[in-house]
Amino acid sequence: MGELVPRLKVLAQEMGWGTFEQFNLQFAHFARVAAEQTGERRLASVLVSRRSYTRWMTVGLKGTPTTRPGIVLSYMFRMSVERLFELVDPEALGGPFHAIAPSAAAASPPVLDLDDPLAVLDRARRLTTSNVDASLLGMARTAILSIVERYEALGPQQLAGEAKLLRTMLHTLLDGQQPPARRAELFRLTSQVSGLLGYMAVNAARPDAASAYSEEALLLAEAIGDVELQMWARGTQSLGLYYQGQYREADEAAAAGVALAPHHPQAIRLLANGRARAMARMDRRAETERAIGQALALTEAQPVPGGLTACISFEPYSRARTVANVVTAYLSLGDAPQVLRFAEEIDPLIEESDSGWSRALVGLDVATALLRQQNPEVEHAMHLGRTALRSGTAPPITSVLQRGVELYREANRWRTEPAVGDYAEELRAWRARPAALPLAAGRPPDES
Repeated sequence: MGELVPRLKVLAQEMGWGTFEQFNLQFAHFARVAAEQTGERRLASVLVSRRSYTRWMTVGLKGTPTTRPGIVLSYMFRMSVERLFELVDPEALGGPFHAIAPSAAAASPPVLDLDDPLAVLDRARRLTTSNVDASLLGMARTAILSIVERYEALGPQQLAGEAKLLRTMLHTLLDGQQPPARRAELFRLTSQVSGLLGYMAVNAARPDAASAYSEEALLLAEAIGDVELQMWARGTQSLGLYYQGQYREADEAAAAGVALAPHHPQAIRLLANGRARAMARMDRRAETERAIGQALALTEAQPVPGGLTACISFEPYSRARTVANVVTAYLSLGDAPQVLRFAEEIDPLIEESDSGWSRALVGLDVATALLRQQNPEVEHAMHLGRTALRSGTAPPITSVLQRGVELYREANRWRTEPAVGDYAEELRAWRARPAALPLAAGRPPDES
């Protein structure tokens, strides 16, 4: 029997690390490896002194290295520290070192610092739990649809509070935990509610709020990659800018939405309500007519709803809704014949519609066109204007006010005629309604 030595010494010599310098170089390398693989950064700075090296290689060593040096040694030799410091007879090991080399299958692996299996499963279960169930999402969808369906009858003044409460609830839910698919649906619903509030703010002449809500709707839609909802939010941004008189910016917002998916049905609204109307206000006739043509062509090429879709709906525009916007664009271009031609196309749907706003807006556009045609029809125009302002019981919104004032200004040339005076009184009465007072910027029309 030969002299007994620590197994560590035999292995180091077999590996060619028989001197302190060779051993120390390898120890430093494996210290960095251990630090990287365990995540314990302090291991990278562990050093071995010459004195420790000598003790490790000495027969009769009492005790083993402290924790961190021991971890590095186990990475160097793929063997537990206890086994490395067993005393062995080099001659009795039998055979070349490769039988017990670090790459050998029989080598003992280092001790792995793994998580508690129960803790792993508990964490996974908590990650896949949700503070939102399917019924709550269904309730939110139903509430959004209900707001859309009642909007033109009740208006922003009555429905904004309801939408705000729904938005607050959804934001509270988003502060909790949901798996990815459910969280994405929460983002989508919150984006829709913010979009509705943005649209309401436009109608209520609250441009700052409209801008903020529309931007939130857009950001949330972008976060989940919902292109259709992004296009809708861009359209509402464009609408708000249009009613602030920022026509160039309104066109740019609509164009950005069209660029997301030029052949998507949502592009119809962006082209007709956004680009065409804004460019017409800037007297860019060729571009206006191009946008109108694109909107009408897309209406024929895509499946769109029938009838007259609600102005605030997330659905694509129906042809009637598109044509109503075409009427407004041609009016801004001063093309009375085109206004009257397109208005005649949708007149039956407008009359049958429950939308008092649509009847008012189209009626005011037609009345203004009658004054701008080659042979003005003043009395007929003023009659249509009065009828438009009385349309249904729809609450006042800024677009009706704007067009009502524009009609009066157009009629100012005939202000001495009784019909114009009657219209002016009707407009004054309309603006005096409590709900209309916040909309009425500037003085009432002056007959003198």
